[in-house]
Amino acid sequence: MNDPVAMIERLPTVTVLVVGDLILDHYITGTTERVSPEAPVPVVLQQHDRYIAGGAANVVRNIRAAGARAICAGVIGHDAEGQMLRERIAETGADCSGIVPVDDRPTTLKTRIVSQGQQMLRIDREQRAPLDDSAIERIVTACCAPLNSCDAVILSDYGKGVLTPRLIADIVSAARQAGKPVFVDPKGRDFSRYRGATALTPNAREAAEASGLPAGTPEQIQQTASLLLNVTDAQYLVITRGAQGFALCRPGAEPVLGAATAREVFDVTGAGDTFVAFLALAVAAGLPPEAAAHTANAAAGVVVAKQGAATVSPYELQAALIPTPRGRKLRTPSDLAALGEALRAAGRKIVFTNGCFDFIHAGHVAMLQRARALGDVLVLATNTDDVITRLKGAPRPVIPQTLREDLLASIEAVDYVVAFSDETPHRLIRDLRPDVLVKGSNYTPEQIEGREIVEAYGGRVERIEIIGNISTAELLGQRPAS
Repeated sequence: MNDPVAMIERLPTVTVLVVGDLILDHYITGTTERVSPEAPVPVVLQQHDRYIAGGAANVVRNIRAAGARAICAGVIGHDAEGQMLRERIAETGADCSGIVPVDDRPTTLKTRIVSQGQQMLRIDREQRAPLDDSAIERIVTACCAPLNSCDAVILSDYGKGVLTPRLIADIVSAARQAGKPVFVDPKGRDFSRYRGATALTPNAREAAEASGLPAGTPEQIQQTASLLLNVTDAQYLVITRGAQGFALCRPGAEPVLGAATAREVFDVTGAGDTFVAFLALAVAAGLPPEAAAHTANAAAGVVVAKQGAATVSPYELQAALIPTPRGRKLRTPSDLAALGEALRAAGRKIVFTNGCFDFIHAGHVAMLQRARALGDVLVLATNTDDVITRLKGAPRPVIPQTLREDLLASIEAVDYVVAFSDETPHRLIRDLRPDVLVKGSNYTPEQIEGREIVEAYGGRVERIEIIGNISTAELLGQRPAS
């Protein structure tokens, strides 16, 4: 398989086990207007205070945001920060059964002070000593149980002492016995401890430090990768190169180079987490390594345009992978709640309409143009092929779903297209919460599905006159379905 849309659609069926250093990221945001009289340092007037799951937990956040399932394993301290970190991870919907509380170390905490969009100071609280044998055994036991139900394993190493050589060896061995690929976001100079992993994703600096060789030019990358592949016995290595993209390296082959997506870089925090998460997800969903690396590169390009340790939604990934109207506009039903929330936060008025649209004529286009004029954003839902056949009978649909999505996305008045398989659009409407629900005037108010839902929360229903009262059934020489 090499279809990014099909890969994205498969993500909800994928489960990834993430093992590594769990970190609680603390952001203190404020304004700076003066210098302290006590020392030549700026004074930050605190305005916002927030906590985010970071480190290996940010890999988990990316997996969950993509719609896949995640199992999280690592350690936290017996402290308030540990409880908060566990809660933040649980809020994503991840399985937290592999998180082990320990007595002899605090929860890793990174506090960042940010003013006017700039990070001014970071304060770390951590214990880097390697885990003791008891904690390692507890984590390995917790990880081995769900391995058979997983599709991939990620080792996220932040150098905080969790991924000891023994823990890595035990997890890699168990994963290989279960036939599961292991992806490593490495740290430090000794990559030999990751021996047996399927793939590693160091950045160029990490690869150079671990090999003792430069990793700038393609020729240098090939030499560096050759040494690291020999040390780790990995099937391939993906060296991330920031603005230069990535290099996928296999034993005895020239590197496959991928260019970075051209976009403004706001914050590189967590880009490595996103890359390894989507590399593993894409491979687990059926893509070959080269296509998976391009997918991970596109996902990382999305997060660097955001502030802090961010995540990528399926529709953001699709838009990055497919720079066409279909890629920018196509959404899945599971996207609509987040899409509606984002649009409302931006002050946009949402218009929604639905129908088969399997034979698009001038009346449809005119109706969509008039619907779009009722708000700022038009979301159009079209039934899937099997539902249309059930509703309209054969030979409908006239235009199959993929072509229908392309055609609807090419209409300028349409901002988003979603295909749905439910008999009614009720679930879509509840999730999206549009301001206006639109149908053609050939429907009576009582026939409009979802009318009661929209009116119950204060929205309104609009019936729009179809130009010339054009009927798809009449154009096709069919009797309307009863």
